[in-house]
Amino acid sequence: MTEHAVEIDRYGGPEELVWREVTRPPLGDDEVRIRTLFAAVNRADIEIRRGEWRVLQDDPFPYTPGLEVVGVIDAVGAGVGAIGAGAQAITMMQRLGGIWGERPGGYGEFVVVRADAVATFADDVDAEIVAALGLAAVTAAEGLARLALQDGARVVIHGASGGVGSAAIALASARGAEVIAVLPRAGKDDYVRALGAAQVVHLDDAPLAQALGVRSVDAVLETTGERTFADSAAVLRRGGRLCLVGALTGPALTLSAWDLIQELTLTGWSSENLTGDGLRENVAAIVDLVRAGRLPAPAIERFALADAAQAHRRIEAGDLKGRALLVP
Repeated sequence: MTEHAVEIDRYGGPEELVWREVTRPPLGDDEVRIRTLFAAVNRADIEIRRGEWRVLQDDPFPYTPGLEVVGVIDAVGAGVGAIGAGAQAITMMQRLGGIWGERPGGYGEFVVVRADAVATFADDVDAEIVAALGLAAVTAAEGLARLALQDGARVVIHGASGGVGSAAIALASARGAEVIAVLPRAGKDDYVRALGAAQVVHLDDAPLAQALGVRSVDAVLETTGERTFADSAAVLRRGGRLCLVGALTGPALTLSAWDLIQELTLTGWSSENLTGDGLRENVAAIVDLVRAGRLPAPAIERFALADAAQAHRRIEAGDLKGRALLVP
């Protein structure tokens, strides 16, 4: 049986993303097949497509990108007892897709993964909202957990208008933190303020340390990396905490010794560390917050799955707020 998916045959630009007919893989005893409703686009998809992050296979092509899918369980393997066909589900391709390249990723009409890489959620929960939050919200939640925010804490959130940043603003605000949203330039201030940001900093106006002053905040969620890391450490008060969950501008981080001796806690988190149990715990918590009205969905821009290249172009140009969702 055949279906359709987006594939690349080599690393390169968005034009390498090709929509084509593919052969449906067989279903193993411990696997489930998900019919895709929404496939969110992550920055990692772009880095892999470019070849900045290379797939850990000798010959990965043709390769289907995509780290996450929200859909409906279409079929289950003979050995799968806890999940039934027809349930709404999300997978984040834990060590199966992405750089691991062991399975075709989420840019397809169907995705086959091990059952332990899936979290189900109730039919009355909007699948599009779960997809829009998805891995971005999980990353934000894991990063914020490492910041140990107290009520009234001042927290800097980099990349504030992106998927991770959008979720982090909403989550941190719900916990009573004072959020300082960092953007590269003006133009998305109203959006991040609507999510709960109390203050907005534009990096093209002034570096972070100049805009805020040194030793002025309690915590930083760092998504930018090379360009901002030194300033992110400099603005932390004594005993402050920083968690790095992305390095959009590069991995070469600099740090002043005078900042480090302020008894700072510097740590990080990656979705590569996400387990099946972690996925299910995070998704359950996210769904509870959505139901309680405490976690709004970020802005959503929909693209046909066949037009994945256009979604990649919009993200690379910095034009997109919130999350891009691919729809079959």
